[in-house]
Amino acid sequence: MTAMLRMMLAAGLAPLAFACSPGGSDPSADAPEELQRVDASLEAEQISWRDLIPEEELEAIEALNEGRADPSLMSRFTGSSPVENQVGTFNVVEDLAGAVVRMPGYILPLDYAEQGSAREFLLLPYHGACVHYPPPPPNQIVYLRSPDPIEYSSLWEPVWVEGRMEIERVDTDLAAAAYTLVVRSVRDYEP
Repeated sequence: MTAMLRMMLAAGLAPLAFACSPGGSDPSADAPEELQRVDASLEAEQISWRDLIPEEELEAIEALNEGRADPSLMSRFTGSSPVENQVGTFNVVEDLAGAVVRMPGYILPLDYAEQGSAREFLLLPYHGACVHYPPPPPNQIVYLRSPDPIEYSSLWEPVWVEGRMEIERVDTDLAAAAYTLVVRSVRDYEP
């Protein structure tokens, strides 16, 4: 149990490492249903992965990890995802709904619009999150949607993603996500 808790904390709060490998492809993918573009004049609030975890859930994880809570509390973090071995919850920070945010992470394309571009991605907190089990908790994965194909040259480098956060659960073959972001921009990561 302690190892699982450490993994959860690492998944949600780990510093960024390096990228993931691509998964799935659909060369004939059409543009997603009409997405309302994110207003370019709105300033984006920079958030971190920790900001995606509700305070009461973060406190419970920390108490379990430090041995201050009854181990039966761990059952609260299992069984909510349809993806095998994914632990964690779909609990979200409701205040993020509709917010224009900027956050770092690694992109993993889920479709291929053309060679080197896609419209749907997972935004992940650390390298290997997309190919190694278990995936991060659902509230530590952001499903990205873009009205236009987004070009990427490397999946091994972190990026900054800006867009409008939505509270929407999305289940993919790789992982379930508790958040969705309508993408305004994807740029190379610079501290």
